[in-house]
Amino acid sequence: MTSFSPADHAMGLELQLEEVLEQQHRARVQGRVDDAERLQAEIEQLQGELAATSELLAYDQPRLEPPEFHDADKLSAPDSKRTAATRASVPRELPSSG
Repeated sequence: MTSFSPADHAMGLELQLEEVLEQQHRARVQGRVDDAERLQAEIEQLQGELAATSELLAYDQPRLEPPEFHDADKLSAPDSKRTAATRASVPRELPSSG
């Protein structure tokens, strides 16, 4: 027995929707108005099912916590580790534009 995966179902719905949209486009180009209208109803049904599946996916996912930074102070060298040449090359203030 296979398990129901909302993500797989959503992907299948998207593929079906793309196919029906292409069929509708061909029907319009070929002047088959009745077919295009019938396909529009199918498109709306697929869009509704996709929206419901997407909501199920959104509420089914665990909340992700923001990443934690370990030893964040080691990400950049503190001022004391800069060389005198590096400190001298960094301007203290922005030049005035006047």
